[in-house]
Amino acid sequence: MINNILFPTDFSLNTRQALPFALNIAKKTRATIHILHSIEEPYDFAPLAQEIKEGVTNKVKRLFAELLQEINEDEIYSDIPIKTHIQTGRAINTILEAGQSFESDLIVMGTKGRTGLEKLLFGSTTAEVIQESKIPVLAIPKNAPVTGFDQILFTTDYHDGDLEALQYTVELAKLFKSRIRVFHTALESTLKTKCMFYGFKELVKESISYENIDFEEEKSITFFEGVANQIERHNMSLVVMIRYSKPFSLIGQKKQSKDMSYYIQAPLLVLPGQKNK
Repeated sequence: MINNILFPTDFSLNTRQALPFALNIAKKTRATIHILHSIEEPYDFAPLAQEIKEGVTNKVKRLFAELLQEINEDEIYSDIPIKTHIQTGRAINTILEAGQSFESDLIVMGTKGRTGLEKLLFGSTTAEVIQESKIPVLAIPKNAPVTGFDQILFTTDYHDGDLEALQYTVELAKLFKSRIRVFHTALESTLKTKCMFYGFKELVKESISYENIDFEEEKSITFFEGVANQIERHNMSLVVMIRYSKPFSLIGQKKQSKDMSYYIQAPLLVLPGQKNK
């Protein structure tokens, strides 16, 4: 399922903290990790532009060497194939291009939003990658504990493509022997929402073979509130969302009553879905 993992880095603390997640997935899938650093050039017309660029490139190579040495010191990761890449250009562009050229199946990124998932979804390079990527993106908040994704929250709005996205999640869950909670939140509980909930539940049981799946529908004011309740109640270690269109049609309003600090510890996997018609 996952043969190549793209890991963009600016060598900051939050990206280094996200690296173990990429390494753990690569270990289980035997995937190759492509570590990418983008050099932006705000000095195109400077007389010493080439000299500056060479100096920056040499510094990046040294940082790569230090990072690889640190990885290889841990015997658990010593057999993981790792390739390093330096590209020039705006980070969002180089990441998306690298994702395609390296035939990446997953992009793993660190994020440093001050308000957790809210910052991630409404700003930052990670948000831009999520909005544009045709490849699944795993975003790791700062200080997120390295876990085996033992509890996965799969959020759904019953759109076309959700079964395929759930199957992808199941394949990931098998690697970590995770329990999946399929979750839908609605403003109110009606006969229509109940029919959709039970219909989707039966459809999943008929088409996906995985025992460790639970289902829950919850009435909540916002999507954020519903997800926050789930994280608090079930100690979720990974949240899976589907990007139905741009901008997100699933996330609801930016304003939410639940404290966003609940999201700081929860990694987020965003799967590209079919666009709404």
